[in-house]
Amino acid sequence: MKPKLISFKLCPFVQKAVLTLLQKGIDFDIEYIDLENPPPWFSEISPLGKVPVLQVGDQMLFESSVIVEYLDEVYGESLHPSDPLTKAQNRSWMEFGNECLMNSFNLIVAADEAAFSEQRESLINKLDRLEHKLGGDTYFNGNQVSLVDLSFTPFFQRLDYINEVSPGLIDDQRHPRLHLWTNHLLAMDILEQSTVPEIKQLYTGMMKKRNGYLSTLMAA
Repeated sequence: MKPKLISFKLCPFVQKAVLTLLQKGIDFDIEYIDLENPPPWFSEISPLGKVPVLQVGDQMLFESSVIVEYLDEVYGESLHPSDPLTKAQNRSWMEFGNECLMNSFNLIVAADEAAFSEQRESLINKLDRLEHKLGGDTYFNGNQVSLVDLSFTPFFQRLDYINEVSPGLIDDQRHPRLHLWTNHLLAMDILEQSTVPEIKQLYTGMMKKRNGYLSTLMAA
């Protein structure tokens, strides 16, 4: 039974599910909607009014973490570590990654320089924590891609776009292991397939549209 994702082109949480599907070689369909003007049927399948939604037959799953865990359990070999404690630690860091994503979004919507600087400092502090956690391997747990790697990939892709406007978020001197990890994640073959081709244009367009402090940096 081919699963189907209901998606929004810019959503990083949908991208986590797509990356999981691609990494596990699962055949799937995807349908994009406009979240600002969703079709009438969307409220019936998404109780929280958010994407992603995964359709499996006539059943619906919502919330990206639930969808990713379902896909990992049902299809092929698990992308989680086998040790229960390590697996739980990975899940904890996946939640940390969600906070990083929200922090990066707050950078975009920060109204003035003070708010932007506060969010930037908060995000860099999170990156410091990640740097301390990483061991310098190719991926989070060593040399094999796991769900925690796929979970962070959308964040680093978007952070790369923000870094072009506000450089220095990932400093290869301050965060050498993080810099290496990021490069490996953004070089994965499945990354390009996990988004629409115009993802960078859409994201930078959204940065401008929000009219926050970051948009003034773009104009400069």
